[in-house]
Amino acid sequence: MTTHPVPHPRPADPPSAEDPPITVGALIAWAHAHTDKTVRRLGDEAHLALGTLRIRHQEEQELTKVSAEEAQLEERLAEVRARKAQLTPKRRKPARDYEPATVRAWARENNIPVPAMGQIPAAVLTAWRERNTQGGAA
Repeated sequence: MTTHPVPHPRPADPPSAEDPPITVGALIAWAHAHTDKTVRRLGDEAHLALGTLRIRHQEEQELTKVSAEEAQLEERLAEVRARKAQLTPKRRKPARDYEPATVRAWARENNIPVPAMGQIPAAVLTAWRERNTQGGAA
């Protein structure tokens, strides 16, 4: 990347302490009204550059504000989620009134199909319960 030196204007007479400093707006207005097209072009470029800088500055300020608000919201959301977790009832497995191994063994002894693993079918449990509540054994 090639860099070009920035030319620094050399005034013929140094500004005196009595001359007030010229504002950027006044300098650009002077450049726009100048008869030299190079000065006008430089004024246009400066005006464009300043406009772009203003926009970028505003966007950066807004981004800083939005980022701070986002952090506050995330903190509040974490608090709300923690409180929700405290208030949510804990799920517990329902207590079984049977031992799966006992029911499976009973089903096999009585030639009732039952899977070796997983959930015991409701019909098998119903039959086992009926048999056990009657006080009889298989």
